Amino acid sequence: MTNYIVFDNQGRTSDRYTIVDRESGNVFAACEPTGESAITVRYCGNCADHRVALYGTGWRQMPLSRKIIIGETENYIRNAQLNPAWLGKELSRRDWPATLQDYVDQLNNLHAEGLHPTPGMPYIGPQNDGNSSKTAMAL
Repeated sequence: MTNYIVFDNQGRTSDRYTIVDRESGNVFAACEPTGESAITVRYCGNCADHRVALYGTGWRQMPLSRKIIIGETENYIRNAQLNPAWLGKELSRRDWPATLQDYVDQLNNLHAEGLHPTPGMPYIGPQNDGNSSKTAMAL
C-alpha cells in the first residue's frame, strides 16, 4: 500500500485530495466527503502521458517502459513535495480520512487482481453484467 501517496490542499479547491499511484503513475482527484456521502474521485491522467510517442493514435501509440513511468512519477511527486502550493502538503497515512482510506484500499485490490491491464486507463467495477470491470470514460 506504500505505492499510493496523498496530498491535501486544505480545501482550497473542491478536489481537496490528490492521490498518486507510484507504480502506475495514475493521478486521481478526490473531494472531501460531506456527511454520510461517499468520497467522490475522478481520474486525472497519468504522470508520464506527455512522454508517449504518437499519443492518441491507437495501435501506433508506443507504450512506455517501466523505467520511464517510475522516473516521471517520482519527478511528479518530488515537484509536489517541493511546492506545497501546487497540490498541497503530503498527508501521512494515519491522517487519511476513513472514506479516502477505503477508496485507496479498493484501488489497491483492483491493481492486485490485475484489473488495470492498461497503464493510464482507470477501471470501475465489479459490474452486474458478469464482467469483472469496465473502462471508466470521461466525457
